[in-house]
Amino acid sequence: MKKEYATYQIWIKKGHKLYAYFMEMCQNAKNLYNTTNFYIRQVYTALRTEKTLQPLQQEVLHTLQAYIEIMNENQLHAYQKRVQKQKEKPAEERKEIKCNLFTLPTKKKTFLSYNFLDCLFKTMKQQDYINLPSQVNQAVMKKLYQNWKSFFASMKAYQKQHSTFTGRPCIPKYIKSSMKEIVFTNQVCKLQDKYIRFPKTSIKLNIGKLFGHIENLKEVRVSPAYGKFKIEIVTEQSEPVLKHVDNNRYMSIDLGIHNIATITTNTGTIPVLVKGNVIKSINQYYNKQKARLLGILRHGKEPKEGPHTSKRLERLHEKRFLKIKDLFHKMSYHIVHFAVQHEISMIVIGKNTSWKQNSDMGKRQNQSFCHIPHNLLIEMINYKAKRQGIMVQVVEESYTSKASFLDNDEIPTYGEEYIPAFSGKRIKRGLYRTKENKLLNADVNGSYNILKKAVPKAFADGIEGLCHQAAVSTPLVLSIS
Repeated sequence: MKKEYATYQIWIKKGHKLYAYFMEMCQNAKNLYNTTNFYIRQVYTALRTEKTLQPLQQEVLHTLQAYIEIMNENQLHAYQKRVQKQKEKPAEERKEIKCNLFTLPTKKKTFLSYNFLDCLFKTMKQQDYINLPSQVNQAVMKKLYQNWKSFFASMKAYQKQHSTFTGRPCIPKYIKSSMKEIVFTNQVCKLQDKYIRFPKTSIKLNIGKLFGHIENLKEVRVSPAYGKFKIEIVTEQSEPVLKHVDNNRYMSIDLGIHNIATITTNTGTIPVLVKGNVIKSINQYYNKQKARLLGILRHGKEPKEGPHTSKRLERLHEKRFLKIKDLFHKMSYHIVHFAVQHEISMIVIGKNTSWKQNSDMGKRQNQSFCHIPHNLLIEMINYKAKRQGIMVQVVEESYTSKASFLDNDEIPTYGEEYIPAFSGKRIKRGLYRTKENKLLNADVNGSYNILKKAVPKAFADGIEGLCHQAAVSTPLVLSIS
């Protein structure tokens, strides 16, 4: 059975007793991340070049040579201890123990493994490593190794097909900011009544009203944001999640700007438009104020001279994010509630790869579209729907706004050689004309096509089987503020 988790947030501001502690931990995490990346990059680049090694590359390789024997001695000592423990057990409970000794990297094997660097830092008592609690430092290193793994996977994909990338993948870079996110597992931070105790400090975090909601603590994530620290408390849910049952009742969502979400179903329900005017207004105010404050801050300065942010800018970023997040929570609640009311078993959401990067709707529309965090809304709909036993599927939506749903046009996928002629067309913003000169809302047409593209048999009874009036009539409008 798949486990479900819930996340609760607490914000720590300046003046809080734990502010200095979290700042030190996040700074140490950034230092360890960059130090680990430094060792990996120097070895990786040194062994892959025929040129004379740089001083830093030579220094790292000499460090590895100096500590490799001590590392293997420690490995051998740990192996002997494990063997001795196994001997004390009954014969049928004994396990085979292997002695894993380290070898220096070579031109054929240029990448330093996680176990190698972890053992090296322990052996040499690397300052950035020992400044962080155990498991916290390992979590920072593992995060970097995930980034390197993604880099190697991207390089393989890039060599096979260049067109899927905007450029050649780059090796993981160093962190330029002063702090990095850290993760405390439930083995290093403990829940005691209404307090959470962290390692290397006697000060506890008061969780206040969250006491009673948190039963099985899994981890605590600490992220620097807007001059504060966002504490995310992750807990395992005890309530069972409803099981998904496919009843052939589907809902489709087309995301946009003026209509942030256009909802249609294959049940004949009248479509619903969730208006995005409030979000547009928030973004317009944000863009105007950001331009004004940046103009004051950067006046008379060169591109690389002076600061690029201020307290007022940070407050502006935070205010915009929290307002949009609040609106998206309300919107996602109403969308999922609508799905539950109509006994929907699956929600289909249209989204294209790189749709923000490749957006070509003009300067104003691009700014509006790219500044709306649609992914955040998708994530909120996803987790709220799962709690109700509703599956969420995100699908590619190319040509869904051009094809005519009522004329049953074939919907191709972007990149295909054959593009069929479409029966209808969009005659102006918000209005689509079919082959038979019937008018319907353009976003409604696109939303129906998304559902048809994801589930071809969603309209097995034919388009006539759908309530005709519902498909072409003025959709219902939902405004949330």
